Amino acid sequence: MSTPSPAKAALTIPLPLRLVLLILEPLAALNGAYLALFHSSSFHSTLTRPSSAWSPPFCPGNQYLYTQLAGAWLLFAFNSSVILWLCDDLRLWKLMCCGMLLSDAAYHVSAVQAVGGWGRFVGVMTGGWDWREWAVMGSCVGPAVVRVWIVLFVKAAGDVKGRKKVE
Repeated sequence: MSTPSPAKAALTIPLPLRLVLLILEPLAALNGAYLALFHSSSFHSTLTRPSSAWSPPFCPGNQYLYTQLAGAWLLFAFNSSVILWLCDDLRLWKLMCCGMLLSDAAYHVSAVQAVGGWGRFVGVMTGGWDWREWAVMGSCVGPAVVRVWIVLFVKAAGDVKGRKKVE
């Protein structure tokens, strides 16, 4: 008896959601890696409050953190643009989205830290954010929602909870 072929991501995940993961995400990750490697000060000032300390690149300080971050974003770009593009298995896409959500969680916490903590972060309700906070949160919340949607709501045709396995 043959095993059923895995569900196709291209047939189950709506095109706009796939395009976010296959095109938008890798481009954003490559941009982040470029900024972290070659324009650390502008990257830093976009994410944090202007009064936050920054060490110049390639000096003792914190440049190594930007290099590590760039490496993580390069992996993110590769996984999104190559692995997901070449593998049309819904289970793999869901697993990759779970891993990306772990990264998203850490990134969101870092964004909260970058703006000065939870007190400043919740200041959005009182108009306390500037364009930097909006840009950072807008660029990461949308793709995270796409991944949550894929993990929780995209089902293969015929997937029904409680279905008995045919032997």
